[in-house]
Amino acid sequence: MDNKSAIRSNMLECRKAMTPLSYKRLSNKIQRLFMQSKMYKKTHSIMLYMPVHNEPDTSMIISSALHDNKVVLLPSIKGESVCPVIYKKDMPLKHGKYKIKEPVHAEEYPVRDINVVIVPGVAFDPYGNRIGYGKGYYDKFLGSLSRQTVKAGFSFSRCIVDSVYTNTWDIPVDIIFTETGIKTKEQKV
Repeated sequence: MDNKSAIRSNMLECRKAMTPLSYKRLSNKIQRLFMQSKMYKKTHSIMLYMPVHNEPDTSMIISSALHDNKVVLLPSIKGESVCPVIYKKDMPLKHGKYKIKEPVHAEEYPVRDINVVIVPGVAFDPYGNRIGYGKGYYDKFLGSLSRQTVKAGFSFSRCIVDSVYTNTWDIPVDIIFTETGIKTKEQKV
């Protein structure tokens, strides 16, 4: 088992072991921290995710962003690509590829116009590197974003690891929000 596979397996088990109360409490801390940030307050368009496998929840942010008249985007898997689609209040959701919820009949949004992308991940390291589910969808997508788009990871602090082996195609996030605070990307020496 390689470094990424071992970390992925351990972190998925760690998240699975969280009690529902702990999951909700820690997710809410992460969401409140993000919504209090300048990043959230300044953004016009934000791409989030619908959580699977006990990823930090995003529902408070989605509700708040819709209330604040921000453009809310969710990922939709089309073929082998992540496509940002517009989500509006009470829009029906369906289970898409990998049973991830996505809007039904949603309009695609130009990738170049996204201000902030909240990137799902199984684990992150202090350098912004992430381990996803091993399919590479998000790395391809992140590579297509404008240089001005902020890539933010949401993670429970227990899922921050010392180091993640990276491949040339891996795209790090710029900042990580955990229940214990905001971690800006460190530079590798």
